[in-house]
Amino acid sequence: MSGPRPALALLLLAFFSGSCLALGLAGEAGAVPQPVGSVALRVAGSPGDDTQLDIGVVILDPGIPADPAIHGERGIFPEIRRAESRYLPVLLRGTLVDAGVWGAVRVLPEVMASAELLVTGEILASDGTGLTLHLRAADATGRTWLDGVYRDEAGAADYPVAAGADPFADLYRQVANDLLAVRERLDERQLLQIRRVALLRFASELSPEAFSGYLSRDDNGHYAPRRLPAEDDPMIARVERIRNQEFLFIDTVDEQYTALFEEMAPTYGLWRQYLRENAIFRAEYQERVQARDSDARRGSFAAMQEVYDAYKWSRIHAQDLDELAQGFDNEVAPTVIEVSGRVYRLNGALDAQYSEWRQILREIFALETGLPATPG
Repeated sequence: MSGPRPALALLLLAFFSGSCLALGLAGEAGAVPQPVGSVALRVAGSPGDDTQLDIGVVILDPGIPADPAIHGERGIFPEIRRAESRYLPVLLRGTLVDAGVWGAVRVLPEVMASAELLVTGEILASDGTGLTLHLRAADATGRTWLDGVYRDEAGAADYPVAAGADPFADLYRQVANDLLAVRERLDERQLLQIRRVALLRFASELSPEAFSGYLSRDDNGHYAPRRLPAEDDPMIARVERIRNQEFLFIDTVDEQYTALFEEMAPTYGLWRQYLRENAIFRAEYQERVQARDSDARRGSFAAMQEVYDAYKWSRIHAQDLDELAQGFDNEVAPTVIEVSGRVYRLNGALDAQYSEWRQILREIFALETGLPATPG
């Protein structure tokens, strides 16, 4: 029994020194914010169709440091973090849909500047004990709805993760409530203007020559209609049809993000659970070391053995998640879409497919109108 102990002790000491910074870390954004606590999702009366804003939730910046040496210090598994950047927006999307006060809520592979309301953000910390996100939301006029750091903590009751649940659901509910609070401060005229500006910004992306005169932009980057096209303008009708084709592609992409979510959920929940158990064991071990009482010395090897066992299982689940994440990157399904009697097949990563599709739509619009195609 005495032989393996020094090697195990060295391994665990290395693990402690490399992992102690992973807990409760808020990245480089500053002090750790207070957890959101227990949050109930607010559900307001559904607005009229004319003022029901669509929301785009962009996949998150995974927040992976460029220096690989820092990954171990912060407990970051790059492939898993990249998968989380696509997994977590699906959870936020589901919460916003449950609120019942928005139009279509879509997960986007990249920023859509013409979205009526766009949510972007970065993962600052993610482990089994806590989740910290820096989230921003702005509407098409350039008005900022939120820009802040959200944190939630998981408790023992959150594990094992039940089907359809998430340990950090309170965070998403708080974000949804904050967005609703901003919408309630806007009147019908302001909400309608957001929708009009979003359409005109999309139109100007398709053809700056035809639509650049419809919008003004002030020094703060805020957009406002300079003039509005006629309701029966055939050019605007084409713009709306092209935009619906873009939404069709995004909805197809959204299905693939949902498939990733459903495939990851069981293993991801177990991995988070083991990370939390590791955190508890590490904290208890550090307390014993600092106290340096006789009981701690006698129990230290047993404590380290528990830490090692939990760490071993977390590594196994991390490897499973790595395989899922890599498989998603390597096996993204081609997207097949028909427009104007032609069938287009897009391959590669989803963000690359999205960029290619947007360029195809610009070219279709140019062919229909005789205007020059706008480069992507």
